[in-house]
Amino acid sequence: MNRPVPLVPALCAIALALLVAGCEADPQSLAAKARSEYSSHNYLAAQADLSAALAVTPNDPALIELNARNALAMGDGIAAASSLEKLRVRSRPADFAQLVAEAALLRGKPEDALAALGKDVTAPSLRLRGLAMLAQGNMAGALAAFEAGIAAAPRHAPLLASMARLKLMGGDTAEARRLADRALSADADLLDAMLVDGQVATAEGSLGRALASYTKAGKRYPGNLAALIGQAGLLGDLGRTDELAALLADFKGTSSDGAMAYLKARLAAAKGDWTGARDILQASEDKLKDRDDANVLYAQALTRIGQPEQARARLAPMLTRHPESLLLRRELAKAQLAGNDPAGAVQTLLPFASSKTAALDDLRLLARAAEAAGDANAAFFAARARYPTPQSLGQALGAADAAMKAGNWGNAIIAYDQILALTDGRSALVLNNMAWAQAQVGNKDVALAYAQRAMQVAPEDPAVLDTLGWLLLKTGTNRERALSLLHRAAQKAPQNQTIADHLAEALR
Repeated sequence: MNRPVPLVPALCAIALALLVAGCEADPQSLAAKARSEYSSHNYLAAQADLSAALAVTPNDPALIELNARNALAMGDGIAAASSLEKLRVRSRPADFAQLVAEAALLRGKPEDALAALGKDVTAPSLRLRGLAMLAQGNMAGALAAFEAGIAAAPRHAPLLASMARLKLMGGDTAEARRLADRALSADADLLDAMLVDGQVATAEGSLGRALASYTKAGKRYPGNLAALIGQAGLLGDLGRTDELAALLADFKGTSSDGAMAYLKARLAAAKGDWTGARDILQASEDKLKDRDDANVLYAQALTRIGQPEQARARLAPMLTRHPESLLLRRELAKAQLAGNDPAGAVQTLLPFASSKTAALDDLRLLARAAEAAGDANAAFFAARARYPTPQSLGQALGAADAAMKAGNWGNAIIAYDQILALTDGRSALVLNNMAWAQAQVGNKDVALAYAQRAMQVAPEDPAVLDTLGWLLLKTGTNRERALSLLHRAAQKAPQNQTIADHLAEALR
């Protein structure tokens, strides 16, 4: 019987590329399609067509250059460097040195990036020089490079975005916002401008704006991991689990740093699947070993599935490095309690005992640990958990008020959560403001629930009537009732312009 003749490896590769390309095997057509996909920021699709075209015409300089640029856009410094190396002996584009420098930065080689840039002082090169210095820990040098670049090109959007991120790292949120807005004004479609806008908005507590920025970036740049991570993180923080699950299911990009694994584990934890969360994190443990957020989640999962000793082994060194972290202190104490070490939990939580602004949940955890340990101060701790100090309530009220005035909805929600825990939860003002803040970050169902609770407490308060009516209108829940509530609110507060505007829009 005759055996089929095997294809040689080179022919196999070409055959596979042509099979992937389907009937459109013409390299010129593939190249044109790839250019169109690159222009529309669909880098994953462009990569597939470029690979097929290069399999047929591997020495085409234009295709090699496009492949390098596309790899850079995808954050793949290794593939970009490989293509750029081929261009060294062919026709080099005008920005060749900058492309080489960017590829070096993506590979974690800032010194190579600086060498590639030489003495070039154009705005794009100064931006890359600043990023390289930042990677070396030279904050002053990075700042000087960015400032020089912006002075030479005040509307260079990538530079403005990089400078905004540097200011944010330094804690200057106000200046970061000013620079992010300038970057968006210069180029609203720039990926980095949208991403830094999301980062600054998150720092400001404007979670609705941050989510909108990341969502826009994800739509304009399909498969971008940074946009996905930002969007997914906010959805997780806001408790919008179904939307997070849909986002992760639809994502077609790739991740080599464990970011996707962390997001999937976070989703599993949000659904109460702690074993699943542990398994996901365990499979990517090497990639996530330097991420504190992943390690805390790993420890939480271990505690929940009955392995508190392993959780303690992870958390204790982290708390030594970050003794100021309330989260680490809280989670370590939970692991100690689960591991039958209530005395250890008391020692971990003891700083909360003298804090006048400690959260009620932390005081309750301390009281429970003290009782289990037979601690002499157990009664005192229990009393503190039952009767929080006026200072803690006053601080929460002040923080909530300031956050509402600044439009810092994320911080407002945190503060109102604390107030509701410290009180009987029947303050119409607190419930109404919580409803409004939740609506601003897109949690419309949660907002409605708080607005309805406020209505039960103060059914004739015009602000409460307005909030519930407005939310019913915007969610499309009950237009007839919404109009009725807004009419009543306007009648009770005829001078209130906000209520008048809401009623006018409802009537339109």
